[in-house]
Amino acid sequence: MPRAISGLQGAHRARRQLTRRAVIARQLDQIAPGTAAVQTHAGEDGRAKWVVLADADGRPVGADAEQHRAAYGLLRRLLPELDWTGPRTYDVATGTVTGTESAA
Repeated sequence: MPRAISGLQGAHRARRQLTRRAVIARQLDQIAPGTAAVQTHAGEDGRAKWVVLADADGRPVGADAEQHRAAYGLLRRLLPELDWTGPRTYDVATGTVTGTESAA
């Protein structure tokens, strides 16, 4: 019986992740149409200093400063468990965040 419960919990978790990914994709498209990736770059104090909204080919999406702030804020709100102090890339298609820690 515990395996069945674990399986159900895993299915619920996967469904929540898919739903969250779809919400993020839809909202990013409303903020800046064509956004396929959000790249954050941290400054010396660890806070994000600039954000790049990129299309599927890696080219910057035409967006103003408010759209960049909105996209970054969206990711911080919907993915609060992630550490955004270093450079990160959110891939809209997969819902994954990758990043590299800066060398000290």
